[in-house]
Amino acid sequence: MNETEDVTLVQAIEKFASVTCDLSDSDLEIEWSWRAYNEGIRYAMFRTYEELRELAAQLIIERTSRGKPITTAHYSLAQYHAAYRDLQAILIGIDDNVIDSPPAKDEWPLRIILGHIIAAEREFFARIWHAVNRFREGKEEMVEMDAEEVTDFVGGYDDFERTMNRLSISGIMAFYDSLHKRVLRELTNIRGLELEAPSLWWEGLPMTVEFRLHRLDSHLRQHTVQIEKTLAALDQSPNEAKRLLRLIYNALADVDGVMIGAWTLGKEKRMELAAAIARRADEIS
Repeated sequence: MNETEDVTLVQAIEKFASVTCDLSDSDLEIEWSWRAYNEGIRYAMFRTYEELRELAAQLIIERTSRGKPITTAHYSLAQYHAAYRDLQAILIGIDDNVIDSPPAKDEWPLRIILGHIIAAEREFFARIWHAVNRFREGKEEMVEMDAEEVTDFVGGYDDFERTMNRLSISGIMAFYDSLHKRVLRELTNIRGLELEAPSLWWEGLPMTVEFRLHRLDSHLRQHTVQIEKTLAALDQSPNEAKRLLRLIYNALADVDGVMIGAWTLGKEKRMELAAAIARRADEIS
């Protein structure tokens, strides 16, 4: 990536993370200033965080003024997306050598936890889509989505399992990114009463689409906590730089969340900030 290339905000943050994630606490004291602030590279990280927060605040006002209201589904997906960005941040700089190392006897290694997260989200996604489409077609009878329909929608489980077993951490997260973007794209237009559409699965009683949207978030948070405990047991606890990057990724999620259902919102502002953050990464490196 060179200075003449246009970069997206996500690409700029990823570049910034790659430059800063392994900085020691003393590295964060290296001189770096912005206007009256001369607090070292540490402040470069906080300035990046602040700029993302500022952009999110500006975009929500812009969206409101354009008459593009955020729906319940949009907000639910934004909450799920925030959990996804948090997981991305936690895994920055984690050594692939630990991916198959269980933290203790009979406990899951990272590969199994990540595979479980993605496998569950494939199922959640399929059943949300199934329930909404039956509702739209006026089908009142509650019918559980069968295994063949799930396979047609998200692919076969055997192929998925083989993929999970051969990939690195970055490869698994790239695979997950494709699924995650598809979930956001295809569930964005859920409206009103469609949130009450009944969905049958293993629970044995109907659950609403709204419940399943929030389960995308809560299930991911549940296993993110498991991953944090696993990394701590494997002596992979985050340094200060990685803790600050987690704040930055949470701020990025705020920007992303405002754009759900209004995907072109603030494009020029986003590109300007992306360029500034990419330049900052170059300065630090």
